[in-house]
Amino acid sequence: MHLHIADYQRKLIVKRQISSISRRQLFRCDEAFANEIAAYTKVLPHLRRFSGNRLPYPKCLFAGFDDAEKEVIIFEDLCESGFEMEDRLKGLDYAHCSLVMKELGNLHAISLAMKATEPEVFETIRRNISEIVYCPEAREFISNTLECSLRDTLASLQASNGDKHLTEAIAKIERMQGSMYDIMSCHVLENEESWRVICHGDVWINNLMFRRRKSTGCAEQVKLVDLQTMRCTSPVIDILHFIYTSTVRDFRQTHLDQLITDYREALIKSLHIYLPAEDTLKRLQMQFTVDRIKEELHRKMLYGLGNAMWLMPAVTFHPNRIPDLNAVTITDFGNSTQMTQMVTPEYHRRIREMLLEFQEEGILQNL
Repeated sequence: MHLHIADYQRKLIVKRQISSISRRQLFRCDEAFANEIAAYTKVLPHLRRFSGNRLPYPKCLFAGFDDAEKEVIIFEDLCESGFEMEDRLKGLDYAHCSLVMKELGNLHAISLAMKATEPEVFETIRRNISEIVYCPEAREFISNTLECSLRDTLASLQASNGDKHLTEAIAKIERMQGSMYDIMSCHVLENEESWRVICHGDVWINNLMFRRRKSTGCAEQVKLVDLQTMRCTSPVIDILHFIYTSTVRDFRQTHLDQLITDYREALIKSLHIYLPAEDTLKRLQMQFTVDRIKEELHRKMLYGLGNAMWLMPAVTFHPNRIPDLNAVTITDFGNSTQMTQMVTPEYHRRIREMLLEFQEEGILQNL
């Protein structure tokens, strides 16, 4: 039998730091890269061993420093296995969203089961990852970014308020000015221990790759990429992060309740696999009912709002007008004129619909 070099060739994804030191400092790239390396080398091996490799992440061949002492992460190329990204401007349909919610249910169940059966191991892995967004070192930059996002949101709402339907919502949203960082950090950092799990931290459409079944064309598997903001927090932070960046209002009104049920069923199914102790399983089943998950979601809903305001420009940018991050400076984050020139009609539509949704659901009442 004759073998050829081509028989062994495969494509890989090599992730490196950007070269500009000033940009790395601005975007806290060093901290993000270090957290992702820790996720792949010090967290996922334990989760993989505990779960029997039931993790929706790409295979990492190497994460650390090369011979030149520069950070590098090398992954499998998921495209070779038939995975691809979906159109962020269209949003995701129910089949895609259900896959994501079920994977989140499984991921969060692994944490809950490990915390119950191997508490020392769980405590070790949670110490190996860092909160790189809502931490003192990032406060100034993140606060400026969030406040800029809020100003852009208000400008968009005021421009589309010809019918005056948004007047009340605008007045309430204006009260968030100067407090965005505190609102967001509170929801991420302040949680009961029984609700803390290892979260992906950045679940949105740009960090998801799906594989379709060849026979039907339906989505059958999802992979989550980019672990830079992996954190230990409430599971609903992952859910809110995903739902309010990757779906539209009409979809949420039709499918959100079912998606929460899908999440809960996957979580409980996985707990049955990972937990031998019947009493612990019953306790977690009682804690993570559909109603209690919905209560936790409602309690932290402003995180979903704030995060959507932050990421909506990235979700809805026209492909030919995506900003060049290599040319961005700190002053650009306060430049609403520049932002207005880059956003699309889809941005304004989604912002308006989201605020109407939050107003009708009574989320803004306590602002």
